[in-house]
Amino acid sequence: MVKSLPVFIGWRYFSAGSRSRLGSFISLLAIAGLTLGITLLIVVLSIMNGFDNEMKTRILASVPHIRLIAQEGIPDWQSVQQKLTRHPNIVSVSPISELDGMLNFRGRVRPITVRGISPADDHVISRFISPELLRSLGSGELLVSQSVAGKIGLEKGDRVTLMMPNADKEPGRLSAPVVQVFSVKGFFATQTTLDQLLVVTSISSVNAILGMPADYPQSLQLQVHDLFNARETGYQLLRMLPSGYSFSDWLQTHGNLYQAIRMSRSMVSLLVFLIIGIAVFNVVSMLVMTVVEKRGAVAILKTLGASNSMIVRIFLFQGACIGVFGSLSGAVLGVLLSLNVTNIAQWLESLLGVRFINSEIYPIDYLPAHLLWQDVMIVIVVALLLNFLATIYPAWRAAKTGPAEVLRSE
Repeated sequence: MVKSLPVFIGWRYFSAGSRSRLGSFISLLAIAGLTLGITLLIVVLSIMNGFDNEMKTRILASVPHIRLIAQEGIPDWQSVQQKLTRHPNIVSVSPISELDGMLNFRGRVRPITVRGISPADDHVISRFISPELLRSLGSGELLVSQSVAGKIGLEKGDRVTLMMPNADKEPGRLSAPVVQVFSVKGFFATQTTLDQLLVVTSISSVNAILGMPADYPQSLQLQVHDLFNARETGYQLLRMLPSGYSFSDWLQTHGNLYQAIRMSRSMVSLLVFLIIGIAVFNVVSMLVMTVVEKRGAVAILKTLGASNSMIVRIFLFQGACIGVFGSLSGAVLGVLLSLNVTNIAQWLESLLGVRFINSEIYPIDYLPAHLLWQDVMIVIVVALLLNFLATIYPAWRAAKTGPAEVLRSE
């Protein structure tokens, strides 16, 4: 019974609250602050993990990890493909040809990148387009991203004009741009920044504009197993191939974006951890007020034989109850919000008619979330540890209460 007395009294102090309205308000504020801080931290970590996960699985899945380029084209690209796929870090090799231009439809103009692919051999953009639509793509036909189509008012079957600079012009001499008419075959969406400029057609259509043989792709796009070994893999591949090739990797095109996402995760997490720290200060204030309010009860306990260590354990247990209740309630709310934050954001967008995430500004056009249970456990453990440290001083102050002085003034 004696061993359970600190637990019993600490629980009574926690569950009964304070006799004063101010004390009750501060107690509620302390628990609510701790709960809100943990909820926010779990949600923020889930969203930043979501961006990091989407960066790897969607954004980088829609662009080449490595691009091997030959300015004169690759005549026997199938044999090069077979040679490259023998490298242990290579997942797939696909031929592409690309050019930049302007898409014109009834006076509405949009800058675009035209990607020429081989529908049967593409392993990148084909993840976002149905195989039936790709197989039916013929010469002189375009697949347009839904974002580009919406901005210039395209519908399936429309004929559009593609304008590109003339690559054959002599230096210092003005020449008319190359103009080509295409038919819109269909639409696609990657839900990334590619949707703001990408249209897809066959390699033969792009090569006809570039003045290259129809079956000579301009470059090969490679997907790799180890993203962070892409550059070293690129150098290894160059040593396997004859001269005339160069390469670019995803670190050149999207490396800054990846680093920005990682840095943002660290900075936002630090800021929200500070919110939890502020909430812990409220716990200190609440316990100090409790000690002041319970001075008479502490003095009586000490006259009945309670030791200083027992008084310390009473208030440590009360603080632990606050920490456990606030941490668990915050964790539950944080997990529930993290699992539904994408749907909640979409619902708010439809309700308010506002786009929170736009692929013209952000790398994707929706709010992702990826809950990691180890993050939840780390947040709870850190919150409990900070809360425990916050209860030491008020508990020590309670143990220093002099019963004679307190009872004389009562």
